[in-house]
Amino acid sequence: MILLCPVCFCTHYKNQKNEFMKPKSFSETLRPPKNGNDKNPLVPQSSSLLETLPGASLQETETEIEQVEGIQLTKPGEADRELFNKLNTEIETETESAYEQVMEEPGTEVAEEGVFARDVFFASYPELLEKSMAEIIFGTDNRVRITPTTSFPWRAICALRIKAQDNSLWYGTGWLVAPRTVITAGHCVFLHAHGGWPKSIEVIPGMDDNLRPYKSYIGTSFRSVVGWVNGKKREYDYGAIILPRDSRPGDKTGVFGFAAKDNQYLLSAYLNLSGYPGDKGLPLPLGDQQYFMAQKAKSVAPRVIYYEIDTMGGQSGSPVWVKVGNARYAVGIHTNGHITGNSATRIVLPVFNNIQAWKNLGM
Repeated sequence: MILLCPVCFCTHYKNQKNEFMKPKSFSETLRPPKNGNDKNPLVPQSSSLLETLPGASLQETETEIEQVEGIQLTKPGEADRELFNKLNTEIETETESAYEQVMEEPGTEVAEEGVFARDVFFASYPELLEKSMAEIIFGTDNRVRITPTTSFPWRAICALRIKAQDNSLWYGTGWLVAPRTVITAGHCVFLHAHGGWPKSIEVIPGMDDNLRPYKSYIGTSFRSVVGWVNGKKREYDYGAIILPRDSRPGDKTGVFGFAAKDNQYLLSAYLNLSGYPGDKGLPLPLGDQQYFMAQKAKSVAPRVIYYEIDTMGGQSGSPVWVKVGNARYAVGIHTNGHITGNSATRIVLPVFNNIQAWKNLGM
């Protein structure tokens, strides 16, 4: 049975003998609940939590699919406690300038001969690489390419180029919630098998093949939570990149809203997902084309949303959002897949609060 703590809002699992149950293994967390839904919703069905955007209406209306041509054990509450690699983002300006001296001219990307990037999921789960247990296509691949990427929300979705402490290169996806704040998967900002916090992450909003219509930005200040950094728990797999104070791509691209929604809402809403898969793109590098798909959720759990939206490695960190009128609210952060369903870290109250705090850092 699932209990909602009135103090910390986290869930506690107990069996019929009123004893705490053992935590699930990673593979078990990838599978949807057998009954297809939670018996006890984490968020009361009578309320929702919305992050407001200028000019956006909070009136609840029917959710929509984006119009795209071609589409068919820690202490209670401890796991969401913030962890970071540095606090003062001002010192990043110098680091960024140093990178700009060796980067390609903004607007193009040239593959470096002999250098290959990989799906960042395997930087924390190398044991799953041979099993290819990261992302799943269900039957026919129904993803649709987004090009050009210069309209909203596509331009607020970012390709990530991640350089680990051991200089290995990885790719992922993120999305802007503030001029300088990029939300992504926890495994994009803390790589357990490759030195932890990365050396740097290049953020490329709206990347489209070799085009960088909004330039690119180097981040070296990262955020995640105890549940991911110390526990490598799938349900706490979320984090953020805080860009330097003179790097403000969100001023040009616009930003996503975000919301904590109850089970009933999530199961009835159309979920949109777009990111940068590693199986698409120019010969080198991969992960430079944005692909989109939408579908309703297959099932929900207290901290995970399951769906059969087609994804591949590289889309880790993509926004999972609902479109209500002209407003877009992320309700999850895409993380990984399983034959029973791909999935996202669900935005619940503690996740919402952390994203709000990280947004404020990037204003």
